[in-house]
Amino acid sequence: MLYQKLISSHSTWAKVTGAVLKKGWLLIPLAASVALTALNIPEGWQRVWGFVSLSLFAAIMISACNTLTDIFTLLRRESHITRCQIWILIAIGIWLVGAIVILDIQKDSKYGLVFGLVGSVLAWIFQDKIKGAAAFLHIRSHKLIKIGDWIQLPGKGVDGEVKKVTLTTVTLCNWDTTTSTIPISALQQDHFINLQNMAEGKTYGRQMVKNFILDTSCVRPLTEEEAARLRAGEAGRYIPASQIQAGVLNARLFREFVHHYLMNNDHISHLPFLLVRWLDQKDSGMVLQVHTYLVDANLEAFEWQQSRITEHIVSSLEAFGLRMYQIPSSHDVKNRGHE
Repeated sequence: MLYQKLISSHSTWAKVTGAVLKKGWLLIPLAASVALTALNIPEGWQRVWGFVSLSLFAAIMISACNTLTDIFTLLRRESHITRCQIWILIAIGIWLVGAIVILDIQKDSKYGLVFGLVGSVLAWIFQDKIKGAAAFLHIRSHKLIKIGDWIQLPGKGVDGEVKKVTLTTVTLCNWDTTTSTIPISALQQDHFINLQNMAEGKTYGRQMVKNFILDTSCVRPLTEEEAARLRAGEAGRYIPASQIQAGVLNARLFREFVHHYLMNNDHISHLPFLLVRWLDQKDSGMVLQVHTYLVDANLEAFEWQQSRITEHIVSSLEAFGLRMYQIPSSHDVKNRGHE
């Protein structure tokens, strides 16, 4: 069909024309009502047909803008999407002002009271839509989100990629392959996180936070034999031999080992910070936290490197005479009884 060929064209104006022609059947009653308005008929009927013409014009304009929004969303033309939504607001504004002028609605007239009452009811019914339009203008003018961005909205349980943005809603494809449609006003009212720059590697990296709870009963000073073994092992590559001495607390050396191991790992970003620290003591043991950033921002690469680093830290505990805390299971209790 003609409108499909125009929409498929590379020309923006051809797309606009095609979007208008998509609802071409509305052009016929529009032309008829405009013609009737121009005829020498009673003024009351002229107002009626003028109002019909205005309503049909606004409907065609809004329909065309919605069609163009879908097209520009696929093409990821952010500025064009915003313009389409603004033109929808303009169409609604033209309809409201035009209706007042054409119907000659006065403040104290019967029609004015009816129009005011209807307007109040509609404003109450569509208050969320009005808030959404305001939120849309704020979000788009500040370029807070765009098509393809990865965002999280913890309050709504949303975590996925933005697929469509309109005056009132945002449609996302979640990572569990489901689709969510949320009011755009929710992005302004609730806290949301845009992770796109991080995913594209435009930040220092992707945050990695891991807590290791160590059994306190294993924390003790090193013996001379243990210190010699550590100096000859992997710990000797990262910690100066002068610091690995008998009497030094094994937990302290382990913390320094983990810090230097991460400092020398090519997948770790040294910015904005690299922390290996003790958190507050828990009933279950001492909590060693690793808080750093991986340069591998892609999800698969990030999880792979995070897992490797975690496994290496856990496997290194034994060399320092440490172990992870674990709540005794029935198997542990049973075996302890046979010791």
